Amino acid sequence: MDENSSRYIDAFNDIEKWLRTQIADSNRFDLPALIDTVADSHFAVRRHAAKLKDLNRFRNFVVHDFSRSKALAVPTKMAADVISAIRNDLLSPEPLLSLAAKPVATCRPDEPIRVAVEKMREGLFSQIPVCEAKTCLGLLTAGTIARWLSVDLAANGGLVEEKTIAEVLGHQEDSDNHEFLPRVATADDGLAAFDRFLQRGMRLEAILITENGLATEGILGIITVHDVPRLNHNSTM
Repeated sequence: MDENSSRYIDAFNDIEKWLRTQIADSNRFDLPALIDTVADSHFAVRRHAAKLKDLNRFRNFVVHDFSRSKALAVPTKMAADVISAIRNDLLSPEPLLSLAAKPVATCRPDEPIRVAVEKMREGLFSQIPVCEAKTCLGLLTAGTIARWLSVDLAANGGLVEEKTIAEVLGHQEDSDNHEFLPRVATADDGLAAFDRFLQRGMRLEAILITENGLATEGILGIITVHDVPRLNHNSTM
């Protein structure tokens, strides 16, 4: 068997073994059905499902041909690279924290809004977590600031930079604009979170990474909606 065929079959066998560890009684499923079943609860498998089925059909030709000592179907280097990359994505996924911005700039709810605005301007970002000690109380966005500013100027006029961040945060259109994920989360976990919000017709502004995915643990890293193309790039074969 040539090198590309060996790499291709080894990688696919690794994937199938891993898939069968993901559900109980997996031996009753053929591979296409197994892929569909695991994909129901696993975002990365769902993303690769169609390609895996196509590559499995080709694998059957490769395996059967070699069992008869005939090389009627031989994978190219590209095919071996593709299935190897999918194996790595499923079995050794990219940690989400490695792609996150860190350390994370935060602000306190009792600070004047100008503090948050200055940090956002200096850091060139449009979201900033509002934290009291290690507990995250919410995510302040440029959109919320703009909404509050239009209301405050219309009602009161005058200087606004000393108003507290807590007051501004109360003008959020939707406080459910962020999600907490644990340190062990993968890039695909991040993509799945953005996808869940999209399926609900909502916009996930940021993922905040903490040790165990709790709001009270201190923020280790942040992934914003603007990072989605980069997450897709790291998870695309």
